[in-house]
Amino acid sequence: MTNSDHDRACELVLVRDVEGISSGEAVWLVTHLESCAECSGFAEGLALAELSLRSIPVTAPGSLVSATQTRVRQRAAELRDHQTRTFLIGISFCLGLLWSAGSAFVGLKLSSWLADKIHVAPWLIATGFVVFWLTPAVAIAIGLLAHHPLSNPARTDWPVARFKEDLL
Repeated sequence: MTNSDHDRACELVLVRDVEGISSGEAVWLVTHLESCAECSGFAEGLALAELSLRSIPVTAPGSLVSATQTRVRQRAAELRDHQTRTFLIGISFCLGLLWSAGSAFVGLKLSSWLADKIHVAPWLIATGFVVFWLTPAVAIAIGLLAHHPLSNPARTDWPVARFKEDLL
């Protein structure tokens, strides 16, 4: 047997009860454990250690349990709120996209009509319209970026900041 076979067997023994292994790896492992006393002893020792650890009762104080339940409920509420906000933002984005496409089409048609009426180069009016049309979107994007939680990590309403405060 090579060292790599022993290493592979030990790794599979460690992983099989936690993450699970494929049926091919399980067959190889059983075959290897039947023929290798060293790896078989490792597997038996690990099983005994697991059995010993499972036989020790672990209890948590009531205050820890209630605090954990409270935190889990708060986090679940935050996730529900986040999901709702994400859905509403998605709807707003779709409506904004439709409105933008429609208004751009109409606005460019009107700008070409206006260029014909006042005898100015159409590209000049179209450029002015595009700049005028994009200005609100750019201003809103800058405002949102300025107030994003990552731009101000000291904000206490951000869940990670609250979690760090609780740890300290």
